Amino acid sequence: MTNIVTETSRVDTLIITVGTRQIGWRSKEGVVRSFGADGNIGYPAHVNQLYQELGIERGIYQENDKTYPWSARDLGQRYYDYAKEWLGDDFNQVELLLDQKIIEAGIKKGLKHIILWGTDQPETVSWFYRRLDTLWLAELMAGKIKNIFPDVRVDIHTPKINANDSDAIRKELEFLVLKEAINSFDTNQDEEFVLWIQNKGCTPAIASGLEICAAALVRQCQVFNASPDEPEEFFPTLADGSRTATHSQTFKLIPMGEYFWSLERLRIISAWERGDFSEAQFWLRVHQNRHKVLYKLAGILVKYTNCESDKKFFQSLEEWLRSNDVSKIVNSQTIQTWQEQLRQMRQNGLIQAWESTLLIELPLYRQNYTAAFIQFAQVLEQLLYIQFRTENWVVKGFITSEGSNEPSLADLIQAWCKSRKFSQDNKWYKVLYRIRKKRNKVIHEGAAVTLSDIRSMWADEGLFSVKYPETPEVAKDLMMDVLKEVGNPPNLDQLLLRSLYRWSLGVLKDAI
Repeated sequence: MTNIVTETSRVDTLIITVGTRQIGWRSKEGVVRSFGADGNIGYPAHVNQLYQELGIERGIYQENDKTYPWSARDLGQRYYDYAKEWLGDDFNQVELLLDQKIIEAGIKKGLKHIILWGTDQPETVSWFYRRLDTLWLAELMAGKIKNIFPDVRVDIHTPKINANDSDAIRKELEFLVLKEAINSFDTNQDEEFVLWIQNKGCTPAIASGLEICAAALVRQCQVFNASPDEPEEFFPTLADGSRTATHSQTFKLIPMGEYFWSLERLRIISAWERGDFSEAQFWLRVHQNRHKVLYKLAGILVKYTNCESDKKFFQSLEEWLRSNDVSKIVNSQTIQTWQEQLRQMRQNGLIQAWESTLLIELPLYRQNYTAAFIQFAQVLEQLLYIQFRTENWVVKGFITSEGSNEPSLADLIQAWCKSRKFSQDNKWYKVLYRIRKKRNKVIHEGAAVTLSDIRSMWADEGLFSVKYPETPEVAKDLMMDVLKEVGNPPNLDQLLLRSLYRWSLGVLKDAI
């Protein structure tokens, strides 16, 4: 059974770097011989046996005064020609030792495109290295894949570059291979492009080059490293004494975004604390294997901070609370509490107004005092307007008929003070007057609001006692004190969005 660390619903393109261990050839007696097993490091002498099976004496490459035995480059070409000419384009005897399970899993998820990167080094490179080039092994792999999966498009890249030239490899990857992978994707689709890479078994420079370039794509598409697990025994011995190559039976699918988690976690926390949920969602996109729940919540909170508390907002939040992903990481009692808070918020305009006080705190955290003050003035007017409607201030004579339909903030302040029997000398009347005057100046004249301005509205002429030093926390307390005085506050710690904000921030800070 395929061992997948993180499930993906689909895959578009798979890039495989071809090494000498990639394939084997199944002989008539059933022995699978690897093109990379040459009698060294305890491996069987499969290369010699493969030459013998073709009835060919293994030759040598002559280079100056040195000789090197034929290897994967020559052997691969001979078996490719054999499959084409003698077997009638039949590659069924080729065995995909590392990639069979990966390709099968990809096919089930809609894989339509495979890119094989083989080596074909220039003549400036010694035969010691060139003899191991895998250009013909890539051709054998392509033939096998097409035999068993005829609907899959298979492209082969065998650039004339040194297999240890990291700079040339990077350029080839950036401008050809990865570009082709992306271009093959239908941009008209709504779903995001998904790329798998398999870089095990090839030269280190190519393996690391592909991994680095693929990791650079994580902001453009979903990228996963499909890493085949080593078989328990590479070359078990059969009853007749032959040693046969075995296939990798499982693989791990590792999100490339994992490499960036330790660096980006602090960015995500910072964005979340500041209430920049759009930025937080951007960084979380490649970490959905860890925090899919927070990624989706960030998208919902983006709508809320944009004041989109409409039917779609409530529906998306309700679906999030009911999702299986949430139930896996949040206890049922907490979910029930959140669902009840959502029900109350949905049905009660007063609760909605108090919920939006979170939008006062978040700009204060960013020290954006103008935005915080405008949001505060808006909530204040909402709370006054709700009382105007529910307490029927027109009938009670608290508001004149001229402003009875759509009262201004000045009308609402006057009416509220009348309902409380506050004169114009009362400190609450004065502070509300100052708030309205400053609000108008910001909106009408484009004036800014500083922390000192906020303090002055409350402290001037000894109206209220204000703590020193001036801090965002002091500003928040001043604003909240006014709102609490004006409009029937609930328990602020039991408001849904504030609870979700604190819970999610705690999850991020506790994450490793």
